[in-house]
Amino acid sequence: MLLAIRHRTELGYDAPISETAMELRMTPETTARQVLRGFGIAVAPPATLHEHVDWSGNRVHSFSIAEAHDRVVILAHSAVETRPAPDPFEAAPGPGPEAGDPRLLDYLRFEGPVTADRRIEEIARQLGLAGCATHAEVGSRICHGLRGRLEYRRGVTTSLATVSDALERGAGVCQDFAHLAIALLRHTGVPARYVSGYLYRPGAEEVETHAWVEAHLPGRGWSGFDPTHAEVVGLGHVAVATGRSYADVPPNRGVYRGAATETIRVVVRIDEVVEVPRGLLAPAAAGLDVATLALTAADHRERLDYQQQEQQQQ
Repeated sequence: MLLAIRHRTELGYDAPISETAMELRMTPETTARQVLRGFGIAVAPPATLHEHVDWSGNRVHSFSIAEAHDRVVILAHSAVETRPAPDPFEAAPGPGPEAGDPRLLDYLRFEGPVTADRRIEEIARQLGLAGCATHAEVGSRICHGLRGRLEYRRGVTTSLATVSDALERGAGVCQDFAHLAIALLRHTGVPARYVSGYLYRPGAEEVETHAWVEAHLPGRGWSGFDPTHAEVVGLGHVAVATGRSYADVPPNRGVYRGAATETIRVVVRIDEVVEVPRGLLAPAAAGLDVATLALTAADHRERLDYQQQEQQQQ
């Protein structure tokens, strides 16, 4: 499946600010399951974009604007070909991960939003995780069992919510489902990481940024499943960045100088296409016309409003 993705972010300020510094994680990965066929990114007001790879292997763009402005607009275009992946819940050899691999230690710790809440142990007991013969079986029970423990509902948590916050409210969005799944996997001794990306559903009225989980399974490596939808990762899942939690991989994160209040508006559009759109034929394409950053009427109808600096993944 070939998908064309348009991700537009507008940060607005109710008074002029004097400086913005920001980093972006909006470049889809190339893995065995997906291939990045083209990418372009533009910023307004115009700024020089610098690129580096972070500790987890994610591509990061950064920029700064050192002049008075009252909005920042970021437009990222991607073309990604997705491929079928093996079912991660099929029988996998061995009961545990590769012993002593230091690269997995970060994905076993409880830290940041992945809190070691006392209720994790009770949910693990209810799901029967201690009786699982393999880590693949652990992942399967978590993937298919969280809808009964957490209700999908918007507006009850924020991008800063922890596992404890979501359990206290009994509801959350995909970010919260992913954090809870990670906590359960780590509680059971399975290395787990957070995946930030997109989810394409043909005919869906809304398209959003999304989040799911990868568990490190013996003999198979990182294998993805989506606890929000109780399914394995499919052709519609496009991975952008991975980390220990959402705190490692927000699409945009930054600071600004000034006393203004900030609001964020995000629009994501995903289309299935038969060829890579013109302008994205070169993966390093950076010359997107800044004029295309203007909001269209359709954008206004589709846009999602957030009141915190880091948008929450839905």
